[in-house]
Amino acid sequence: MAILSPNQTEQIVNQIVVLLQQRERAVFATRQSDLAKGLSSSVYVRHANLHIQQPDLGFIQSLAAMDQTHPAVATALDAMSYGVHLHLSVHQKLLTALPVSELSRLSLTLSDHLGQAIWLCAKSVIGYTDVISLKPGIFMIAPRSLLTPLASDVLTQRHIQWIRPE
Repeated sequence: MAILSPNQTEQIVNQIVVLLQQRERAVFATRQSDLAKGLSSSVYVRHANLHIQQPDLGFIQSLAAMDQTHPAVATALDAMSYGVHLHLSVHQKLLTALPVSELSRLSLTLSDHLGQAIWLCAKSVIGYTDVISLKPGIFMIAPRSLLTPLASDVLTQRHIQWIRPE
């Protein structure tokens, strides 16, 4: 076995760091239908972010339930198990039907189809400290959550729309 010089070791480490930094910034965008076919393992190696564009409500509900019998959900959960961050861009028409409590348990981010950020909050009481750091976008709260008056004022002042699903 050959022993590497300190220069060679440093060079290898630097190359690995560069590859990991490139992976961290890389986004693999796909549609639900393509996700159902599965992903190549090279996607997990080269991309740290998986962006699923406009999935349907059935997919979102199955993802929230972590239903691995749904092929696209199984692929998404597999990606998450490899440390890939999941992002869903959801059509605004689906927002009122989102399972906020279940989705908020998953490590994922959301935006609407126009790119506006969506934050999920499943707390029973939502106060000032829960909303003060939010930037403009859409704030989704669980059906039985209570929004304090001060939190509501902050959302209004910051032009953050809040939605309570049905």
